[in-house]
Amino acid sequence: MTFNFIALDFETANEKRGSVIQVGLSKFRDSELVATHAVFVTPPPGMRYFLPRNTAVHGIRPEQIQGAPEWPNLLERIDRVRGNYPIVAHNASFERTVIERASEAYGITPPSWRYLCTLKLAKLSFPNESSHSLGILSGRLGLPTFAHHDAGADAEASARLLLEIARRRGADAIESFPAREWELPARKIKRTD
Repeated sequence: MTFNFIALDFETANEKRGSVIQVGLSKFRDSELVATHAVFVTPPPGMRYFLPRNTAVHGIRPEQIQGAPEWPNLLERIDRVRGNYPIVAHNASFERTVIERASEAYGITPPSWRYLCTLKLAKLSFPNESSHSLGILSGRLGLPTFAHHDAGADAEASARLLLEIARRRGADAIESFPAREWELPARKIKRTD
């Protein structure tokens, strides 16, 4: 298999999807892991409060993001690392919306990336599974265990799930997945500056 892609995952501070506090990236070249990184982010103004239910899920506390870069800097870095690779995510519509809302908060246009959603692929590939959550399905498929809700670990787990689905389907490249299985690029948002 020759899969080149960036797996992406976000954790948020509260109910607002733009309240990104952690970004996880996992880069795969020729189906091999190149690197996985998790970086804390300062959420956009007006979204910098933490809800206990979010903290209960990911365990990230306000003091951990002190001095973390803001979204525009991180988006630029993500885009540079991504190059021309497509984005892979488990529930890609969530990740896409985080990008849209955080970008909108800063008055910048979100990028028009291509997304392949492992949640969508899992539902199509394993319709009889009772759960398609990343942690449960990864365990059932015998994939490596990981620290669920750490953005870096989730990004890498999403990547490994994609490769397992591809192996079972006999797909030899990411482009082998039909267009109907890809998510639409981010919607255009007008600049507010």
